[in-house]
Amino acid sequence: MLTIARVLLAGGEPADLIGLQRALESAGHQVAHAATLDESTRRVANGEADVVVLTAGLERSVERLVGAQCGGSTAIVVTTHRPTAESVRDAMRDGATEVVDAAAEVHVLFAAVERVARDTQLRRELAMLRARFGEASQHALIGRSAGMAHLRELIGRAAGSRVPVLITGEPGTGKDAVARLVHDLSDRSTGPFATVRCGEVDRAALERELFGATTGVDGRSSTGVLERAHGGTVVLEDAASLSLPLRAQLGRVGRTRRTQRLGSTDTLPADVRLVLVTRTLAGMSSAGAVEDLLSAFNAMLIDVPPLRDRRSDIPQLVHHFRRRVASEHGIVLGPMSPDEMMPLLGREWSGNVRELEHWVERAALAARAESAPPSGHLSGLDLGAAQATLEQLERAYILHVLEREGGHQSRTAVRLGIDRRTLYRKLKEYRTATSEQR
Repeated sequence: MLTIARVLLAGGEPADLIGLQRALESAGHQVAHAATLDESTRRVANGEADVVVLTAGLERSVERLVGAQCGGSTAIVVTTHRPTAESVRDAMRDGATEVVDAAAEVHVLFAAVERVARDTQLRRELAMLRARFGEASQHALIGRSAGMAHLRELIGRAAGSRVPVLITGEPGTGKDAVARLVHDLSDRSTGPFATVRCGEVDRAALERELFGATTGVDGRSSTGVLERAHGGTVVLEDAASLSLPLRAQLGRVGRTRRTQRLGSTDTLPADVRLVLVTRTLAGMSSAGAVEDLLSAFNAMLIDVPPLRDRRSDIPQLVHHFRRRVASEHGIVLGPMSPDEMMPLLGREWSGNVRELEHWVERAALAARAESAPPSGHLSGLDLGAAQATLEQLERAYILHVLEREGGHQSRTAVRLGIDRRTLYRKLKEYRTATSEQR
């Protein structure tokens, strides 16, 4: 498989790197050179490199480059003079993808760059495919709006990388499901998955839960969540409540992949992906808190859209929830009519998807109770001729919004949360169907 990567040659003299540069460019890669570590760090932070070749003399700067990443996953190939088992282990622990002897032939280094570029691309593509078509995402990420398409893309990108992730969103938007998907779709899916609620305990208790202690209240040593979750994912709920010193400690664990029990000087393996979750409130500015967390952890941001920004997904969500209620309670529920659906499309849903889910369940069970015969046998909702498919409901809603926007298609697309080209295509399909029926 041909993989085209953006390769940054960090440090060293351009004349010494000309052989490698020519080999990479001949293979189709885009190659750039950064003479200093500061320039390399800036380029990595700006997302300008898929692979960094860190030349001999800068091998101790791996951790700094790893910390500069934001959003994507940059593979780092380190070249070093006369590498030893210890130096290779240290470099890999700091975040290097591969270590190559600086005295090796050009083709050896070229092969290493090709290998890590291919592996990184494969990991990203696999995560993207899983996020788009995986069974888990079909249940947790229901909707065809532009907002949900973007969310699936971000989840795939996060799952394909190894950087910390910050998930924000209003209550009820599904942040917990997104956190679980980032884990399930990543190469850590078979590892532990742990959740820590940071806002429910005091700092001392939270530190013991995260790091463990050499002597607990019963006089015995205790393991922390970070230690137990080695090779997996740790979700930090209510992350905005973390103190500054604790943020610094956790950030160090993420960079070094090591943890330390309270009261001990020994470090222990803790290769964990940190996923931070914090809620935002409608109409309130939380940009400062989000920026602070992004900066402290060098995290990738996933903001889960509120339901009011993707109203076109409501019919599909309602259909999903009604089908689940029917299955769980052994009842039959027919499709909702457009007249029943329209009020749901216009509500603000301050509790977002969770509020809609609860409303559907209450309405379905109430309808069952009202329609139940005296014998106690269950019966379904009889909507008769008013039944409509999801496609019919979607069409009715799109035309309803188009009318409210005075026929202005661009504003309608924004209101619906879909791409303008998608709206134009659907309107064309509606006109064609109407012409064929005449």
